[in-house]
Amino acid sequence: MYISKTRFINWTRCPMYFPMELKHNPMGMDDIDAERERREEMMSELISGMSSAEGSVDEEEFDAKPSEELEALLPYYNQVEDEALKVAQRYFNGTFIADSKDVHKQKLFEYEQHGHTYRCYVDIYNENEKEINIIEVKATTCSKFTEIERSDKKSGTTYSLFVKENNTLHLNTTDRNEKVDKWFNEKKGLLLNRYREEGKYPHDVAFQRFVIEHALQKAGDKRKVNYYLAVLNNKYVYDGAVDSDGKRIYNKVDDQEIITFIDMNEISEEYQPFILKEVATLESYISTPHDIKNKVPVGEWCAWGKNTECLFFSHCFNTLRSVPDKNKANNYISFRGFKQGDIKSKYQLINEGYCKFDDVPVEWLEKEYHQIQRDCYDTDSEFIDKEKMKYWFDQMEYPIYHFDFESFPCPLPRFRGENPYRQSVFEFSLHIEREPGICDKEKDNVIFLNAESGDDEREDLAKAIIDNFEFNEDGSLHGTMLAQNTTFEKKRLEELADLFPEYSKKLLAIRDKSADLIHLLKTKKDMYAEAFPESAGIINYYNKNLSGSYSIKKTLPVLVPSLTYQGMDVGNGVQAYIAYLNYDSPEPTFGIMNTKEERRAALSRYCQQDTWAMVEILRAVRAKIQ
Repeated sequence: MYISKTRFINWTRCPMYFPMELKHNPMGMDDIDAERERREEMMSELISGMSSAEGSVDEEEFDAKPSEELEALLPYYNQVEDEALKVAQRYFNGTFIADSKDVHKQKLFEYEQHGHTYRCYVDIYNENEKEINIIEVKATTCSKFTEIERSDKKSGTTYSLFVKENNTLHLNTTDRNEKVDKWFNEKKGLLLNRYREEGKYPHDVAFQRFVIEHALQKAGDKRKVNYYLAVLNNKYVYDGAVDSDGKRIYNKVDDQEIITFIDMNEISEEYQPFILKEVATLESYISTPHDIKNKVPVGEWCAWGKNTECLFFSHCFNTLRSVPDKNKANNYISFRGFKQGDIKSKYQLINEGYCKFDDVPVEWLEKEYHQIQRDCYDTDSEFIDKEKMKYWFDQMEYPIYHFDFESFPCPLPRFRGENPYRQSVFEFSLHIEREPGICDKEKDNVIFLNAESGDDEREDLAKAIIDNFEFNEDGSLHGTMLAQNTTFEKKRLEELADLFPEYSKKLLAIRDKSADLIHLLKTKKDMYAEAFPESAGIINYYNKNLSGSYSIKKTLPVLVPSLTYQGMDVGNGVQAYIAYLNYDSPEPTFGIMNTKEERRAALSRYCQQDTWAMVEILRAVRAKIQ
């Protein structure tokens, strides 16, 4: 049987995956669709990068599964591989084998064991007379590695797990004391956990090492082999350089390359005992397939709700899937387990049979906001702290500017001043509520939307913002900017201010007088601490139909059921930037939008809906607290 890297990763998740795939694809076990597997791998990495980008869209909006629409992003992955090759050619000597478009043109290694053929393709293969360099490209950034640090407040020093030498990150070998050594080994352990964000890519490389070293040993090749991850450098800032054809050139800028290499030699070697154990376990799964009628425990290997969620999730979570959203046990806010009952995770809840919200014994609920949630569910009532919500409104200075950006977190920066996965804004909607409840959906709305998806129109967008906000004589904002997750809007305003100094004062004035809708409905402890010292950290509002979430997609149906995103041509942030990227596509977008005009109209309606929803939510809350 052929065992590719993708199959190895999936089939070693748990005993259930292999027999489930065998059931659904019995004829395909002796063949591998390498192109399909590679496409799925690229899509998974892109989705992971997009969803983890700074200030990314609400994770509830992000489809965890690859889709036809998201395939519009695949060319960006190919570009990442192309750029990785360009940078590798500057740092490694010898010949290269690489092809971002056709996996079959990449270097293939195979190793046969116990009747099975383990195989892997290499993104970038480099060799010379003395050594071989294996470079696995990932469309993620190096931040998940470089930001593993330990700060000592007393000495003011910072110790990093990785240090950069030339353009490569290596594990830090600097002398360290006992405390730092303990920290170092603990954090290094994260790299050896395949289910952690820090460990999943090293696990990929470790499997490749298993196959490659066995294949080379059989071939009698005794050259030294080095293993690297090639990832995007989050500190790289694009200077806007283009060639004669207008194509972007990612030159070295301020001593930073667009791609950073991470030395995986030590980690991939330490991973080998784990890989060998997984190989043995997998071969046992194959020789004696698990009976799919029997249950297996769920756990972090299921990747519940993540982009790597198991394909057969619904089989093992069938009981949970049949439970209505409002009655799912994992709806408890900020759930990290219960002190009573010895429940530590959402997986343990399911394994021990607590699938429903009301399965959980009331006496386990020690947190007051969990008790509020349960009471609302059991009595079919809603909880309202009118005094705290009135206090929130008292802090608002009118007019209120209901504000929302749409943005595209491109893996490779598209415009000057951007770095990888920068949230590049292309649209905003603004509803101006001049007095409480006084706002017209059309007359009091301003929308800016880029005319072309490939043009840099950020300066026009920045100018449109300040032209539609009002300012006092001292330069401060006249009124309050309101958003759902204000942190996102504030960060984008800061980025625009940095890019366009002539507008910076007013853009930062908007940032400095902002409020967050979620603080009205949920809470913000430091905002309410002085006026409500006992209840500052307790939620302000709850209805069982929120299902533990305060995203606007949850709060809107509860507070304003007449207003919905259902049936909209563009219905979430991901669909928004897909429609934007497909402005001029000859193919239908989402099967319904055929022209640029239709896509732009759908984008305008969607962004307008985001800000109008905030207007209507405020109206609904005012009616409840009068």
